[in-house]
Amino acid sequence: MHIRGLIVLTLVLGLELALTGGAAARHMHLQQLREQQQQAQARVAKGLAGVQLMSPWPVTAHDSGGVLLLSDSPEYVGEYGILYSDVIRGEARIFYYHVNVTDRPGKLAVVLENLGTRRTQVSVERSAMPEPSANYFHVGKETQIGYMRIPQPVGKIPLEAGSRNLLNPLMGVELLEPKELALGMYDIFTTEPVRVTVVFCPAPGNPVDFVQRARILPKDEVALRGTFKGMNRTLRARHSYEPERDGTVYIPIGDDYYDTYKQGIDATDGSRVINYGNYGVLYRLELPTIGSQPVKVMLTPLGGPYAGAVRVEAGRRESRVVHTPAGRLYFGTDTPGDLVPRTGKNAILTKDFELALIGRFKPYRYFALEYSPPGASNLPVLLIMAPGDS
Repeated sequence: MHIRGLIVLTLVLGLELALTGGAAARHMHLQQLREQQQQAQARVAKGLAGVQLMSPWPVTAHDSGGVLLLSDSPEYVGEYGILYSDVIRGEARIFYYHVNVTDRPGKLAVVLENLGTRRTQVSVERSAMPEPSANYFHVGKETQIGYMRIPQPVGKIPLEAGSRNLLNPLMGVELLEPKELALGMYDIFTTEPVRVTVVFCPAPGNPVDFVQRARILPKDEVALRGTFKGMNRTLRARHSYEPERDGTVYIPIGDDYYDTYKQGIDATDGSRVINYGNYGVLYRLELPTIGSQPVKVMLTPLGGPYAGAVRVEAGRRESRVVHTPAGRLYFGTDTPGDLVPRTGKNAILTKDFELALIGRFKPYRYFALEYSPPGASNLPVLLIMAPGDS
C-alpha cells in the first residue's frame, strides 16, 4: 500500500466511525479501525524500507536587524538601467540576483551615494560576490559558502558628502557576459543616509557616472524586489530536542505557512511587495539538544534542485561551514514535496527523500545553524533532526 492509501484508509474509517450510532457499535468500529490501521501500517513498513514518522518541531520566530534591499526584478535583464534603488541609514543587507540576457557584455554594480552633509565610511561587515557564471547553481552555492565564512575582514568605503562610490571596486571592471548570472550578498553599516543603487551599464561605461542618467527598469511578473524591515530571522526551538524521546522531527523553511514570507515596499514606485522565498534573509536556528544519543541533522529541498551551504555552531568552540549537498553541486530533483502536510501534523520520511547530511553531533545545550535561501535554488526546504544511529 502507498502512503497516500494509508492516509485515505484512516480518513474513511474515521468517517464510518463518526456516522455509526450506539456505544456498542462505536466500540466495535473503533476496534476494527485499530486493527486495520495496524495492518496497513505493517504493510507500509514492509513495503518501504527505512520509513520514519516525522513530527513538526515547534519553534518561535523573531525578526530583527536592519533592512534588506532585494534586487531580483527584472531577473533577466534585457537593457541597461537601474534595477533597484533605496536610501538606507544604519544596518542593511544588499542581495542582488540578475542574469544578462542582452547580446553583449555589461557591468552589474552597486553604487553608494552619500546624501548626508558629513563625510562617512560605509562599513562592509560581511560579504560574498563570486565571479559571474552561466552555471547558476554554482554561483548560488558559492555565494552562500563565501557569506557563511566567519570571521570576515571588515572593509571601509569612504564617501564624502554628496559623493558616489562602488560597493566593491571589482564592479567597475568585471564584465557580466550574455547568459551569465551576477549574484552578491553584502551586510553594510553607515551613520549617514546613503542611497544604494543596483545598476546594469554598458561594458565601456563607468557605473558611478551611468547611474546619474539611467532610468529605472520596469519589474517583471514576479516583482521580486523591494526593501524589507528585519533582515534576520531567529527560529528558536520551544523545547530541547532529545533523540530518544522525540524521534525524527522537521522544521520547514520558506514555505509561507510555518515560515511566512516577508512583506515590504518597492521604493522605486511605492508598491507593496512579497519576498517569495525570503531570499537574502539570514536565519539563525537555535536548537538545543539533550540526552545521551547523538543527533543527526539533515536538509532536504521540496521545491526542486537546490545548492547551498549552512554554518554550524556546535557548543561554544566548534563552528564550520557545511555544503548542502557535499560532494556534488546540487540535489533535490526527485524529492516528493507533496508528502509533507501543511497542517502542523506528522509527515512520513521515506527513501524517496534526497537528504544532505549536515552532521552527526553529540547533544549540545548550545547548538545553532545559520542558513539563508540560496539564489538559483528552489524552496521550501526541511531541516530534519533524527536519532544519530537511525
